[in-house]
Amino acid sequence: MRKYLIMFGALVCMATLWADNVRFAVDGPRQVIQGQQFQLEYTLYNASGKDLRLPEFSGCKVLYQGTSSGTSVSVVNGNVDRQTTETHVITLRAEKEGSYTFAPATISADGRTFSTNTWKLTILPPDKTSSSAGGASRQSMGEEAGNTELFIRTVLSKTKVYEQEALLATIKLYTRASGVQAENYSFPSFEGFVVQDIDLPQNTSFELENYNGVNYKMAILKQCLLFPQRTGKITINPGKFEFQVETYQLVNGPFGPMRVPQGVSRSVSSNAASVEVMPLPAGKPVSFMGGVGNFTLSSSISSTHVKANEAITLKLIFKGSGNLKYMKNPDLKLPNDFDTYDPKVDVSVKATTGGVSGTRTVEYTTIPRFAGKFKIPAVEFSYFDTKSKQYKTLHTEEYEITVEKGASGEGGKTVSNFSNKEDLKLLNRDIHYIKLNKMNLVQTPSIYVDNWKYWFWYILPTLAFCIFVLINRKQAKANANVALMKNKKANKVALKRLKVAGKYLKNHDKEHFYEVTKGLEQEPEGGKRCEQCFCLRLEETAKLAQKMQMNYFTTTLSISPMKNAQMLNEIGSRIADTYGVSYLYSDFKKREGYKRSVELSKEYGMYRQDYCGCIFSYRSRQQEKQERNQ
Repeated sequence: MRKYLIMFGALVCMATLWADNVRFAVDGPRQVIQGQQFQLEYTLYNASGKDLRLPEFSGCKVLYQGTSSGTSVSVVNGNVDRQTTETHVITLRAEKEGSYTFAPATISADGRTFSTNTWKLTILPPDKTSSSAGGASRQSMGEEAGNTELFIRTVLSKTKVYEQEALLATIKLYTRASGVQAENYSFPSFEGFVVQDIDLPQNTSFELENYNGVNYKMAILKQCLLFPQRTGKITINPGKFEFQVETYQLVNGPFGPMRVPQGVSRSVSSNAASVEVMPLPAGKPVSFMGGVGNFTLSSSISSTHVKANEAITLKLIFKGSGNLKYMKNPDLKLPNDFDTYDPKVDVSVKATTGGVSGTRTVEYTTIPRFAGKFKIPAVEFSYFDTKSKQYKTLHTEEYEITVEKGASGEGGKTVSNFSNKEDLKLLNRDIHYIKLNKMNLVQTPSIYVDNWKYWFWYILPTLAFCIFVLINRKQAKANANVALMKNKKANKVALKRLKVAGKYLKNHDKEHFYEVTKGLEQEPEGGKRCEQCFCLRLEETAKLAQKMQMNYFTTTLSISPMKNAQMLNEIGSRIADTYGVSYLYSDFKKREGYKRSVELSKEYGMYRQDYCGCIFSYRSRQQEKQERNQ
């Protein structure tokens, strides 16, 4: 009985853990161009859902909806992690320019209701120069051969500020090229400013931005907060940048002309920018410590009842946004009989696009020397409020200290020759005096050169250096063989990607195909059914290429005389805009490419099927054979 109870308990725990892993999320692009098709994916993890409720997609038109499912298993240190997914794919077309927020979607699973987060979408206007009816031209996305358009902008949040008032500087990269790789950066020096960098994601990502009526792929290279240190006009000099821009060259391939990517070096400079820095208004309070921003002040004291020669710690806490790191500490007025030491300052701030915010903690350590009652006056702190454009003054509370006579042996005498110290606790406990008693001096034995350990530590680094030189020479010789190194790297990348592709091949979703081709079963070869199939297959290929971080994707279907290469390339180009992966244009049947493929198949004994691949194409081919034999 006990055995069964343990098994039942284990099953309950596993079910609970599985239920805790159930979640519902949405994913898709954040910016699209008016007229462009895109997809939102609503994915339910580790459960089977029902009663899906989608939000109203304002500014967009729903084209169709599909569902797919999958399972992934990973083993890490012997722990097996299994995850199922149920993805509802909504294909939309951007209809109206503007910024939209889609409400959360909901779904029922395991007796509970799960919801996604809201999704924000920006629909950009099409290029002013675009003549395409769909809105977003291929030229705006950099898909045309030879497009190397690229420039850098320095964008300032403000051009007129007060001294020490923070402003945001953003270095943006704009391009319409298919691929851009940085080779060398030289950012502006920002002379005249104290710079506080803002942390950016390690991998630079592109998003769409409409600038001067043209849609560009935009990436933020650097963001920082600038605190001007002097008044007057301050000019930010241009930065210099070098990039490798990917373009295309038309070459003759085995099956006709092909577009082959090649790199072009580009050197660009950012624009110069100017900031007018105004001096702070007249009438600064005496307690002004250079603070500019918006702050609060609080205080605390370690004890108000101590003995003579016991330490007291007064703590001031400044919170808010502004130049917390660069302002001065307030003056602390203490009784004459109190010894005071240099304050301990701890600044914890976080820089964001909204400014620098955080906490500045100042700890004052003081020691009363005589018994009695004393007052520590309120601390006064003034700062310049950037919102109201006025000086504001903050006050702490006043503290009354009662000091009793110290116990004998503990601070009975007054000692006045202390060094400055940040962390002081109790007198005579953390301050050590020089010992005057008799001391025993012991000579440390020396290491003799005839000891084997002495020579061992000389020989070991020598051997290690020789081994390093030999390995380095061997590696340099191998690196000199460019073809060998390229083959090694290519083989590793190919094997890795083929393994990933094999996993996706096992999980192919044929039901999705039947959904998108419903009602088109009787369409002739090359008709609307094939167009839907091309969209589906090329989109799945683009998704895989994006996840595997590939540079290009394409299709070999253009080898067939039954397939429209122009239609394939148009679909591929449109999908490339959505997923940010370049499409390789092709028409392999040109210049007798189809005939040559048949000859190669016979030469190498390759199987060659006589239909496209779907069940409808197979049935049509079988019917043709029967009619031919009758």
